[in-house]
Amino acid sequence: MRLRRGWIFSLLGFFLGCAAISTIPLQSLQVAPAGKPIRFFYPNHNGNVEGYLIRPRGTGPFPLIVLLHGHSMIGEGASRVLPAAEEFSRELCYAALAISLPGYGMTELGADGDREIVESVVLDGIAHVTSLPWVDRERLLVYGFSRGAFFAAALSGKLPNLRTAVLHAGAYDLQRLYEDTPSLWVRQSLSPNGDRSSRLVTILPEVTGWRAPTLILHGGKDQLIPISQASFLRDRLEALGKPHRFVVFPDAGHRLPLDGVKQEVLSFIGQNVGTACSAR
Repeated sequence: MRLRRGWIFSLLGFFLGCAAISTIPLQSLQVAPAGKPIRFFYPNHNGNVEGYLIRPRGTGPFPLIVLLHGHSMIGEGASRVLPAAEEFSRELCYAALAISLPGYGMTELGADGDREIVESVVLDGIAHVTSLPWVDRERLLVYGFSRGAFFAAALSGKLPNLRTAVLHAGAYDLQRLYEDTPSLWVRQSLSPNGDRSSRLVTILPEVTGWRAPTLILHGGKDQLIPISQASFLRDRLEALGKPHRFVVFPDAGHRLPLDGVKQEVLSFIGQNVGTACSAR
């Protein structure tokens, strides 16, 4: 029961702010306190990036799960996914890294829709954290929510130690999303200046290089990102014989049912990576 309640409150917390959190220098991450999130900043060639890190209790080394947030109308970044990060750390004993993507949180970068910049921000954060002695660099997971799921998918073929990718209500072919979504807001965010060619990319051809098992979660009644986006990715994975699980919540919109997400995510991660609590 404690796990069930904790997970529900964690998912509710995706759309809420978080309490004051200590900020420590990048060079102090090696001795970061265990059991609570800390904030740090790290350099990218485009500016400074805000990250949050949770170190499980114990000596490790612990698998690292990287959480990439979705869009926020008020500019919230990684703080939106901190409750989920805390749950992964507490229940599975994973180190958890949440990154504020360009244009969000206190990350000091513009060009929030530039794929190359976003990828460099995430890769730099992973490089800093996997250098820590209590992090197992051989066991990496990525979990992307909505907009963050696109970037998680885009990185799936570029992370050699990736063990699992979880893609939560994401888009994978932005050209077809622009054409298919009933949401004017989504179309405007995809192409704010009407320049469709430079921003509307697809990652489906890149699936050829994916190795890690992928969990795709989507709502059957999603009015922002249609279920067809998840189906495109599923079909591509199936055609290439890539390991994956495809889960549709038929009555859900863009926000997925809490209990169902909990069950699917914990089961999938348990099968492919397992708990790390024995490392305590």
